[in-house]
Amino acid sequence: MSDKKKASSVIKALNILELLGDCKELGVTEIGEKLGYDKSTTFRLLATLKERNFVIQNAKNQKYSNAIKLLMLGNAVLRHKNYSHNIRIELKKLAETTRETVNLAIAEGTEVIYIDRYETEDILKLASAIGQRRPMYCTSVGKAIMAYYDPGYVESLCTNFPFEAFTEFTCTNKKALLKELELIRQRGYSIDNQEHHLGIRCVAVPILSQHNEPLAAVSISMPQFRADADPGLLDRCIAALLEASPRLTRSFLGSAQQ
Repeated sequence: MSDKKKASSVIKALNILELLGDCKELGVTEIGEKLGYDKSTTFRLLATLKERNFVIQNAKNQKYSNAIKLLMLGNAVLRHKNYSHNIRIELKKLAETTRETVNLAIAEGTEVIYIDRYETEDILKLASAIGQRRPMYCTSVGKAIMAYYDPGYVESLCTNFPFEAFTEFTCTNKKALLKELELIRQRGYSIDNQEHHLGIRCVAVPILSQHNEPLAAVSISMPQFRADADPGLLDRCIAALLEASPRLTRSFLGSAQQ
């Protein structure tokens, strides 16, 4: 393929990503018609984008939407623009207020990745290592993010979840998960009740874009025995997260304008 043809293919692929950014889901024919591409070219470009995890295909209707990898690239830009300093100020405040460990996570595919944290000074720390991955469906950060995804994308994710039971409290079916996601949208926060690790509870709130799209989530983790000994601990952590949510959003989004 000549350099000119390669450049043309890149431009066409980028046009597809931009189009999908303005639409929830589109099929091969719809994309081709909107952009003026023939069906074979459109299919070939989508196959490449899917292979590289830039788009995801809905298993039910075969339509395409942009994948979380694009958000990962955007988050990398934010990290280089010193967003971490602003976010860490808020993470530190939350840790000092609640005396528990605070985590920041983003999503990639069916998993969440912990990208920052602030640890409590307590001798027993419950911090996830930066870079660690966990399933979305059984973590507070994962569920907080997933609750604000487009329903079609959630359906696609659920078809790829193994729904493995890590503990006796893990949600292992789609129906129960979808019901919980609806509750999370109503109240604005999620709870992980020992779903991935026995003895650990977490609460989380999402960080949303101006268009109400989930960008990340912040969680507070605590040992179950501490929550049992202090019945008000969980509620205080939830209140602290909800109170800090606007500042977390401003810190996360504001850095993109620096």
